[in-house]
Amino acid sequence: AAVLPTNLLSLQNLLKRDPPSYKEEFLQQLNHYTTTLEIFKQSPAQPNHKFGELITFIAQVSICFPAETAVFPDDLAYLLTKHHAVLDPDLREKIVQNLVLLRNKGVISSISLIKTFIPILSASNSKALRAQIYEAILSAIKTENAKAKNASLNKTVQSILFDMVNHESSGVWAIRLTKELWAKNIWSGDARVAEICKIAALSLHTKVMLGGLYFFMGVEQEEEDSDEEGPDLRQMQHAAGVNKTSKARAQKVRKAIVAENKRKKQPKQGSVNFSALQILHDPQSFAEKLYSVHLASKRPLSFDHKMLVMALLSRLLGYHKLTVLPFYSFLSKWISPHQRDVTKILASLAGAVHEFVPPEIISPSIKKIANEFVTTGVSPEVVCAGLNSIREICSRNPLAMDETLLQDLTEYKGSKDKGVMMASRSLITLYRDVAPEMLAKKDRGKSASIGLAAGTSEGTQFGVERNVTRGIDGLELLEEHYAHEEPEDAWDDFEVESEEDEADGGWINVESDGEIDFSSDDDEEKEKPVPVPKPVGESIASQRILTPADFKKLAELRAAAPGKQTHHSLSVKRKEDEDDFIDAAQIEGPRKRIKADREGRMATVLEGREGREKFGSRKGGRTEEGRSTTNKEKARKKNFLMVKHRKDIQGKSMKKLTIKRKELKAHIERGKR
Repeated sequence: AAVLPTNLLSLQNLLKRDPPSYKEEFLQQLNHYTTTLEIFKQSPAQPNHKFGELITFIAQVSICFPAETAVFPDDLAYLLTKHHAVLDPDLREKIVQNLVLLRNKGVISSISLIKTFIPILSASNSKALRAQIYEAILSAIKTENAKAKNASLNKTVQSILFDMVNHESSGVWAIRLTKELWAKNIWSGDARVAEICKIAALSLHTKVMLGGLYFFMGVEQEEEDSDEEGPDLRQMQHAAGVNKTSKARAQKVRKAIVAENKRKKQPKQGSVNFSALQILHDPQSFAEKLYSVHLASKRPLSFDHKMLVMALLSRLLGYHKLTVLPFYSFLSKWISPHQRDVTKILASLAGAVHEFVPPEIISPSIKKIANEFVTTGVSPEVVCAGLNSIREICSRNPLAMDETLLQDLTEYKGSKDKGVMMASRSLITLYRDVAPEMLAKKDRGKSASIGLAAGTSEGTQFGVERNVTRGIDGLELLEEHYAHEEPEDAWDDFEVESEEDEADGGWINVESDGEIDFSSDDDEEKEKPVPVPKPVGESIASQRILTPADFKKLAELRAAAPGKQTHHSLSVKRKEDEDDFIDAAQIEGPRKRIKADREGRMATVLEGREGREKFGSRKGGRTEEGRSTTNKEKARKKNFLMVKHRKDIQGKSMKKLTIKRKELKAHIERGKR
């Protein structure tokens, strides 16, 4: 007992085993802690190793004496919040660790821990402390949402982040926490998270604004990954197969397999945040504010930041089909072949176009692209980029194209450059489908010409969505199947109905005579109404209710005709293609590889030789002194008595007569078999 006051580890072990028996010793240490705390508050900058050990001891056994240690967590929170800037780094680290320990033991709640830690993120200048607190906050939120979503905790933390995002120093940490929790699928799909990032994207502080923009664009602002790369699974499996088998090594391999499968299920980084764009509240006002705050105003922004804003605004307009008309004229000012990253600007312009934008707003941009890019005196790559961008714009708004300009652009279909030729032909293919009357007769194609002559081609109208899904996919297959059904199959239903009629007593109900219409043959025949043609598959759906057996048969018919794509599947495919965001690679098109000159080829050859052994024989690199001889040289220098019995040396002349006779006899015996 005399040793226990100085040996805190032994006392801690005994207290966890039997708390009531050692309560007096604990109270003695608690009083010592209270006295030391008051002294420490007078000079918090002085390092105190004993005080740190005492804090760790009380945190470990606090669960055994909850009443006596009720104010202990508040003391630690006060020390960290008030004196985090001057505390000794080791003591400060112990305070943070003990607060996390108290949360793990259930002494304090996760919300109180997060409320203590979050203000220190932006207030502290210590990089080590910020990293420790940041990981502790992430771990606390992840633990609370492990089994099920903790809505109350998430809402409280998000409310704190809403207040932080409006400030420059704290807003950076707020958006970083939000992005990290979204990437870890803890807050993914939460509309409040999208609202936090929306406020950040409209911030006047550059770092906060970039965090919000990067979140919606789905790219990482920092080059280094937040999570460390896991172990190499193939290397671990190879080592497990080669080395001695053990339970520990097998368990490591199983954990690595589970981690690899979990990593594969996660969404790929670098892809656009589709769900964040989908769950935005009031995207129209967000798009208008994004344009007015960052693009229309005289706010000094770098070119790269403006490109990021233009890309996000383009995706917003294209995905939600919004209308911000000044944005198109703003982009037109940047359209020039000599402009830096002009393909990205053209991609932003094409992505922002949809069928609800007035054609007269888009037509000036198309004409400027044609005048700047598709003209003489420029390289084929520039012409290809111009034609591809015009094609992407017109695929979303075909009415923006002028007929005369279209026929001029289609003349590039005979270009010797493959990229220009493909771009021009893709434009022809597009207008064969949407507006063949705008093309020259030689470019319309057979099916489009027949449709125009028969009047069956559908015209393009402003504000009308094309390729809208109607009816049930493949219903015409079911109608065709029932139309070619055998007559005997149709009589089966009639026999069933006849049996039901006989069960009623043998009487058949007929109509009364008063209901019979005795019209004379001399009456003039009434004009028969002209049948209105119904869409394919509509008649069977309007005449009967489709049963589960019908849908089962429909699925069988679809599987039996895999080569036949229904109108619904084609329209869905076109819709998916239209919803894809455009990148600069689609605008550039296929690029021809330029043939390198001799200097370039030699530089490539010399670069490939670095860090590898020379090809050819190693004989030339050997020196005469100290080198070994080859086998041929050794055989040449051997004594003849040592090699005279070899077959290549012994011929028929050197063989004995008895050996020759045995060989001849064996040869004759083999011939008789």
